[in-house]
Amino acid sequence: MSHTGPYRIFSFSVTYAILVYADIKKKILRAEDETLTDNLTIIRCRACRTLNRVSNDKLSSHPVCGSCRTPLEFPHAPVNVTTTNYDSQVNDWPEIVLAEFWAKWCGYCRAIEPFINELAIRRAGRLKIIRVDVDSEPVLARRFAIKATPTFILYRNGRQLGRFDGAPTRHTDLESWIDQAMLQP
Repeated sequence: MSHTGPYRIFSFSVTYAILVYADIKKKILRAEDETLTDNLTIIRCRACRTLNRVSNDKLSSHPVCGSCRTPLEFPHAPVNVTTTNYDSQVNDWPEIVLAEFWAKWCGYCRAIEPFINELAIRRAGRLKIIRVDVDSEPVLARRFAIKATPTFILYRNGRQLGRFDGAPTRHTDLESWIDQAMLQP
């Protein structure tokens, strides 16, 4: 027996309504999930290596690891790195890492240093800033083909998101570039 007439229309309407409902529900759940993850920072415990999700408003209240109860540590200032620890500093941090390649003789590097230090404090836990002195670490300078100082490279989970060669015109340009790159999936 074939379905014709009103039965076929009814079947189509029910199927369509179910698909629309499922699509709307999926969009709502995705929006809720994005809202939750925007308010969370992931910090790796140094003691047990567990990844911990910490609410951004709890970062200043000395959070502890959910597994071993060790206080979670995250830098509040730029971290000076070398050839031996560069990869581990980038790959072990589960959030965003900003690598600054600089030189002591670079006037703009010295001029932007207070802003970089303030950015590390303001975004502690969410953004880790590492610094590489290109004169002390020529191997890293060659590896990343650093031609101008400062040069900034942004990473998420060890994957490069973007690169900014040379000095930004304003400090806010650098922060806007970081924010734009952080929006990438």
